[in-house]
Amino acid sequence: MIKVTLEGAKAASEYLTKAEKQVRFATAVALTRTAQLAKGAVEKEMRSVFDRPTRWTLNSLRLIPAKRDRLVARVEMKNEADKSAPATKWLNPEIEGGPRPEKASERNLRQKGVLPSGRFIVPGKGAKLDRFGNMTKGAITKAMSGVGGFAEQGYSANATNSRRSRAKGNAKRYFVMRRGGTPIGIAERTSRSRMHIILAFVRHPTYSKRLDFYGIGDKVVKRHLKDEFEKAYAKAMRTAR
Repeated sequence: MIKVTLEGAKAASEYLTKAEKQVRFATAVALTRTAQLAKGAVEKEMRSVFDRPTRWTLNSLRLIPAKRDRLVARVEMKNEADKSAPATKWLNPEIEGGPRPEKASERNLRQKGVLPSGRFIVPGKGAKLDRFGNMTKGAITKAMSGVGGFAEQGYSANATNSRRSRAKGNAKRYFVMRRGGTPIGIAERTSRSRMHIILAFVRHPTYSKRLDFYGIGDKVVKRHLKDEFEKAYAKAMRTAR
């Protein structure tokens, strides 16, 4: 009979069990830290490729940390809306390229027959822009109200003949400008002789790929994951009980 034994087998088994637990813990930590680095790198790139990005853009990503029983960390776009379109709608075209999704304002104008089929709205030459280069929601609401552009049921933003609505003057101030009978935008009267388009009707806007979301993530993972695991594992073994 040949008998093979391992001196200290019990101690070795206990060590391996402890090491396995620490490996999973260290892996979760490394994945999460690497995802944090990737999130930061994408946000830094946003500041570079976008013109004056708003805080909504810069805060549009969320981190889902890894756990010992779920060894995956994720950086994803927020899909909920806070009085605006969810990040997935307006960031995806910047990442994937292609046509811009329809906005709620465009859908309303189209339903009311103000915006022709196949046309979309962009700020006109006469539009006042905020420090981020966008029209304010208030300015868009006034223009849409003036031309009766709200189609949503239960929403009373359209200008009417009521005393309060006439006092605002939106119905007189804003109108649909046409060229040869074709609507080309919503214009604002600033005086009896002066007017300018603030919302222009254009063909479907399309985007080229501007934000290399996935490429940045891949580079960060290749550059940092190994080092982050080694640091996390070393610390886990030092502090293991």
